[in-house]
Amino acid sequence: MVGMASAINRRVPTRVGTLAIADDESMGTPLVLWPSLFSDHRLYDDVLPLLGEQWRTIRIDGPGFGQSDPPAGDVQPDHYADAVIDVLDALGIDRCVMAGCSWGGQVSAHIGARSPDRVHGVLMMNTPLSPSQGGHFAQVNGTRLVGNTRFWGNGVARSMLAKSTHADHPERVKAFVSAFSSFDRKAAATTTRTILTRGPGLQDVLPKLTVPTVILMGAQDALYPPEGAMPIARLAPKATIEVVPGSAHLSPIDTPEAVVVAINSLAPA
Repeated sequence: MVGMASAINRRVPTRVGTLAIADDESMGTPLVLWPSLFSDHRLYDDVLPLLGEQWRTIRIDGPGFGQSDPPAGDVQPDHYADAVIDVLDALGIDRCVMAGCSWGGQVSAHIGARSPDRVHGVLMMNTPLSPSQGGHFAQVNGTRLVGNTRFWGNGVARSMLAKSTHADHPERVKAFVSAFSSFDRKAAATTTRTILTRGPGLQDVLPKLTVPTVILMGAQDALYPPEGAMPIARLAPKATIEVVPGSAHLSPIDTPEAVVVAINSLAPA
């Protein structure tokens, strides 16, 4: 039932390993949700209560975070996109709306570009669009050493969540940080290294993204400011691009209402 956050209730073998899934198993239009780095399926806990009964939510734990198998080396977002197709096949789903935040937005873009017949539309939230080659040593090494601690989680929360969220919704910040204790540091560091230091970017992918697409950017996103991302975002021919006030790098937590509006705009007629 949409509106209640379901726990992991499925484990689906895919070509990148077994993925852990929270499937509400309702009769609505399938909505597949992939999280950001430093989060799992619980990233969308504030979105679910705002969705109507028209949606069947299928939230995936990305390898490295949550209960999915650890990543088998440097697995790029396009391979995770193929794994989502494996999930759709296993669940008997022909088409879905595909949505993802940050890393999840990269996975979503690849699905829309590679398998347009399997999606009604794509939602990309707070998504890094440019190549990410090298750097980010503090994030990678910190994740490897202390990535499952409250100390590290609080630091990530300060860098990724809007100041208004910290002030007005401390319970959301607490819930985000609480997930860190369940992460495997080695697996999390592998995924963090791949996405932050070896990412090819989406400049060659977005021109092929011809399905209905919404790209949400956070007006307060200091990690990937909208002004820097906008030129590449405009390469997607059917994209509606929105800069969301009050959102930093995690719109599902900062501004879940805006996320739901975007999701509903992609609902099939």
